[in-house]
Amino acid sequence: MKKLILSLTLLFVNTSILFAEEKIDLIPSSGYDRAGIYVNLAIFWVGIIVLIVLLKMKLREIERVQALETQEDEEKLPLLE
Repeated sequence: MKKLILSLTLLFVNTSILFAEEKIDLIPSSGYDRAGIYVNLAIFWVGIIVLIVLLKMKLREIERVQALETQEDEEKLPLLE
């Protein structure tokens, strides 16, 4: 019984220490630093959007080339008349 009471006491004491720590701000308080973070985020997302657009363009080009190849193969086949 003493071990149970001791372990519960230590559990509550240890968690209360965690709640007593000071709060750390994730976003800087100065406007200049905040603006820099937002600019970097905007550049990051624009870069991702550009990469997605480039991938779509490449996929369309691949599909177009494949369609042309199949069309050329069909033209080369001899017709049985």
